[in-house]
Amino acid sequence: RIDIIFENSFFAMTHNFINLTDKQKDKPLFRVFTVNRLFEIFEENKLALVRPKKWDDPFENYMMNATGELETGELFSIGFREHFYGQCWSFTRESDALWRIYAPAKDGVRVASTPRKLLKALYAQGGKFQAINSFIGKVSYLKTKELLEFIGKPGYVQSLILDPSGIGQAQTLLFKRISFKHENEARLIYNSFGKIKSDIFKFKVDPIYLFDDIVFDPRMDYKAFAKYKIRLRELGFKKRIVKSTLYRIPKLKFKLDSRY
Repeated sequence: RIDIIFENSFFAMTHNFINLTDKQKDKPLFRVFTVNRLFEIFEENKLALVRPKKWDDPFENYMMNATGELETGELFSIGFREHFYGQCWSFTRESDALWRIYAPAKDGVRVASTPRKLLKALYAQGGKFQAINSFIGKVSYLKTKELLEFIGKPGYVQSLILDPSGIGQAQTLLFKRISFKHENEARLIYNSFGKIKSDIFKFKVDPIYLFDDIVFDPRMDYKAFAKYKIRLRELGFKKRIVKSTLYRIPKLKFKLDSRY
């Protein structure tokens, strides 16, 4: 099991946490999948990361997409920008926006984990380069003007993309515009060093260990939820499984006052 594998070597990956305090490393992180995707994870025992170009915001991966200029005036692009893969999680426990964005068909399921568990799982698949290819970090939200200033700052982008520790390259994927601040994201990041040609990278996980609880879509029919819960129990998941009460209307009572 992943937690046992790393019992004696955890400190080797301490620097692979980016922008996270010690307390945040064990704070719950959440992600909404479709039901079909959740059961695929349980059946395959794999989690999928995608190339940042698949993300919606055009500013994603903006540093690696930027054009560089040599002292001679010659322009160049960053050749290894296609080597990276990521997956977005949120420190926000639940919101209407997350359900509607990630499960528009009302077939969503929210899983909980922690930065430490997610990094352990990815780090276990990193091979001999695990110290420089596997990361998890908290996103920094900046104004568009501030983001553009980073690109223009002499030497700044260069220092990130040439960082031999791998942290700098990973950190370029941890900047986002302030209008997305509500997402409250952390990102799992992997550098394939060009060994993967697909837009998707899957790595082994133990979902029974990795996921701490499972919450189904508040808009889902209860009978469907009950069926899925039974199936998860049969697959061996013994932790909390519930249906979200986000849209449940409380019963309100008020007393009449004879003075009115």
